[in-house]
Amino acid sequence: MLVDKINEFLNKYAPTSSMYVFCAYIKSNIHIINRLTIEDVAKKCYTSKGQISKCVKNLGYNSYLEFRDACLDYSKQINEKTTIFSKENDLPHNIKLFSTNIIKMIDYISTNLNNSLLNKLVNDILQSNVIYLYAQGDNRIICNYIQTKFSSLFIPVVICDIDFENTYFSQGKLLIVISTNGTIFRLDKKLISKIKKLNIKTWLITCNDDISINFFDEKLIVPSLENKYNEYSIKYIIDIILASVHLMRGKY
Repeated sequence: MLVDKINEFLNKYAPTSSMYVFCAYIKSNIHIINRLTIEDVAKKCYTSKGQISKCVKNLGYNSYLEFRDACLDYSKQINEKTTIFSKENDLPHNIKLFSTNIIKMIDYISTNLNNSLLNKLVNDILQSNVIYLYAQGDNRIICNYIQTKFSSLFIPVVICDIDFENTYFSQGKLLIVISTNGTIFRLDKKLISKIKKLNIKTWLITCNDDISINFFDEKLIVPSLENKYNEYSIKYIIDIILASVHLMRGKY
């Protein structure tokens, strides 16, 4: 996700550097960047157009126009997110509705989940000498969660960098990509190309059952009852996977 990349550069560069100033400005104004020219951004960052082009390329984009489109896609993605609580209801009512819907969601997943594929994923995890995880946005927190849980089972886990470039893959390793709605493949076409070139087993965990996402060896589709609860569905299935790995660990 674009903001993940921006945060990485904000943590890496000094506040006086042109890259830091650029990233700080973009992060604060990302929802209007699609309406600004490269000259506008250069003026706001007190630098030249050439320097802005360098900053854009540092973020992995070929041109400012490509970068501007990515900002627009990110803004659309954020706007598409639905709120869980309704302003029309008071807090107790919102909590009751939320709890009821979460129970329905769990029941729907447990009834419709492909348990055969779940077992296959668990077995692949247990038989791999290193687990690589990739996600963007909020799902990177899930990667950290998995890494922490697997450390107690002595299962090596590496979280891939946002650009998916500084990671060495080889045989005997497993890549698991987590994407709640498959949005990252629409926003980051380069990611698809990189995944296709890998020579290791790849898994996708998602609520998106679109058959066009066909560049993984295996997919665990998390049954979705209502899209606005998909993030919770992903978190639930991750806990199921972790519990299954913990249960099966003693058999290996």
